[in-house]
Amino acid sequence: MERKLIACGTQFPPLSANYPWLVAQNLDGSRYQTFYRIPDQLYHYNCRIPELLGRLIRGHSHGWVILSKKNTWSLWNPATSKLINLPPLSLNASESVGQCCLSSPPDDPTSVLLLTITGERTFVFCQLGYKLDRLTWTRRPYNRQLARINGRYDGILQCPTSYNGKVYALCNNGESLIQVDIRVNDSQPAVQLSRVGKCPSHTVTTHFPISIPLLKGSNTELFYIRVAFKEVTSLWGVTRKTLGNVCLFRRNVASMMWEEMVNLKGAVFFVDLSGDCSIYYSRVFASELEGYIHIRDEMGNMMYSYNMEDKTISVSSIAYSPSHVSLWECRSKVDDEDSELTCDSEKEEDKNGTIDVRSPTYEEVELNETRLLNLPFHLLEMITDRCIGVEYMYFRATCKRCRLAAPLIRWSDKTTSRRLHNYSLTSPWLMVVDKNKDLGTINLIDPVFGDKYYMKRSRVFIDRDKILCSRFGWLLFYSGAYILSFYNPFTSEIRKLPYTHLHFDSLCFSAPPTSPDCMVVGFYTRSNDVRVCIHFVAREQPWRTIQLDFGGAPLRHFRFPTFCGRDLYVLCDKGQVCVLKNLRNFQRYNVKKVGPERICEGDYFLVKRDQQLLLVVVGECIVEVFKMNDHTKGWEKVNCLGRYTIYIGDTTCLCVEAKAREMENAVFFPRLHSRDGNVVFYSLETCRYHMLNGKNVEEIVGVGREHTYPHAWIEPSWS
Repeated sequence: MERKLIACGTQFPPLSANYPWLVAQNLDGSRYQTFYRIPDQLYHYNCRIPELLGRLIRGHSHGWVILSKKNTWSLWNPATSKLINLPPLSLNASESVGQCCLSSPPDDPTSVLLLTITGERTFVFCQLGYKLDRLTWTRRPYNRQLARINGRYDGILQCPTSYNGKVYALCNNGESLIQVDIRVNDSQPAVQLSRVGKCPSHTVTTHFPISIPLLKGSNTELFYIRVAFKEVTSLWGVTRKTLGNVCLFRRNVASMMWEEMVNLKGAVFFVDLSGDCSIYYSRVFASELEGYIHIRDEMGNMMYSYNMEDKTISVSSIAYSPSHVSLWECRSKVDDEDSELTCDSEKEEDKNGTIDVRSPTYEEVELNETRLLNLPFHLLEMITDRCIGVEYMYFRATCKRCRLAAPLIRWSDKTTSRRLHNYSLTSPWLMVVDKNKDLGTINLIDPVFGDKYYMKRSRVFIDRDKILCSRFGWLLFYSGAYILSFYNPFTSEIRKLPYTHLHFDSLCFSAPPTSPDCMVVGFYTRSNDVRVCIHFVAREQPWRTIQLDFGGAPLRHFRFPTFCGRDLYVLCDKGQVCVLKNLRNFQRYNVKKVGPERICEGDYFLVKRDQQLLLVVVGECIVEVFKMNDHTKGWEKVNCLGRYTIYIGDTTCLCVEAKAREMENAVFFPRLHSRDGNVVFYSLETCRYHMLNGKNVEEIVGVGREHTYPHAWIEPSWS
């Protein structure tokens, strides 16, 4: 949709604390500021706020806006229109200001504006408690104090923030929390550092190659954020950086300990990594916006929105690319009160293994205590036998008699769960392992209605945050160091494989592990060492290893290994597809490459339809499908899948015959719609992204939210 520009003159747009607002500033001669909302970027308001002309917004604190213009700094209160101009700041030609922090409101006698110098162990601060004509800047190095605290000279303080009237900062790449005490007096101001304690660590972010620690204080709350990025290398060798995961902790005032937050009810964060790593925090009063951590990337043109509740990530582009974009802090009465965020406590889990069926937008309530349905009880029970998913929950919420006739479905009760057996035949389910819950809670998402099924107290523990393969209703993953395990979430059966001394890059298996023909194949690549390891499950023999011979430079990327007949196909470097003929004959293999080196730009996925090999290419705006010509070994474009549906996954892709007409000729992704939480798919007929709302197909904008927890498509298997 086309953006709508609204001129506001010298007045503010209709700002509201219900929504986070971005303000775009272009200091290259432009006399306008542009305000727009997160995530809605349809309406843009062009304003000419005099106090902002030529000044850069560096932060918000205690209701004041911190502004800078070259070597001049000022504080502005939009509510009272008061502007405090500080004296010019003298810096060397090679120096620049990194981050800033206002310790308390300027009318506080102890108030200090603290600045850090980029790359140096030096503070520059201005004591605001004096009269305006006596304001001055003071420079103080802290290298000796920090070395005495850490026992080394390579540390530097970052992310200074105000909390409970004091200034805190991070040190040693976020490992330690340091209190910065600035003594204000008429003689010689001084800076005193003291180590408060260690900062929390989390295994979800520590194994990512890039991890950025952040600190944010707000009134009586202190937050620690860890933003982790992963590097994704395409088949063409191009590496790009994308958001991998986010962890959020809050410091408990009573115990002075860090507590990990799993929810962010009623609040939102905005992190700007493109400049000085500014962090903004505010409470919002729009339910569709709360619970998000919005992260602007280092290039400044992409916005990642991390949902704290379901641990998903959505990506959007910034509407403007000016020299500076920051969040405009809209204050409310609630912001001025000393209140704390509270996380919803987990409901007590049923010890008998209950499956809770939940609709993403429906809260189960008892509507009326009277009999809304004047029917015999046995007829109500007959109705429940024909209700599935959200219909079942709606029926339970009608009245007490309906609730008695439709009890919670117990996983261990085969009689009451038989409806799920039949219901599961419609489509594979999107399975997500929630690692924040005890022993791992498995969420099963129905791609048709969007219902969620929670399997509590599962026995699965997935090491390295990755499901390596998912087929025939079974998962294959690392359950420990070099220990591969099969797991059927529908029967809770676990089968461990023999010990292997390798960590495979990709795996696949030819049949269910209960079948005598089940063969597991893993690819291992390190430098010039490329191996294929094979294990026959029924024979209970150790892994057999074979070396691959490429007749030249070896390939280094093996993804989506797929059995097609007695041969194994795998996606390799530069879009090549390699085939290993008849794996049962162990010998030194000459790997045959088939297909062209390059079809088009995008991410490649390999999948099998019956006995035909398909290549799915996912570009920025379009999804294309190609089939392999068995004679020429070339790729031919497929415009229609007929009755079939493709399910794209990170490690395994499925192609099954659709049981419902509205699911035909589509490519489903492990993504959720940003608003409704329904599964997103791409229609090859309309060449657009859609979602299913029951039987209704709705077109959507964007590609949805991606999961950070281990996830996969799984075909339910009850045996």
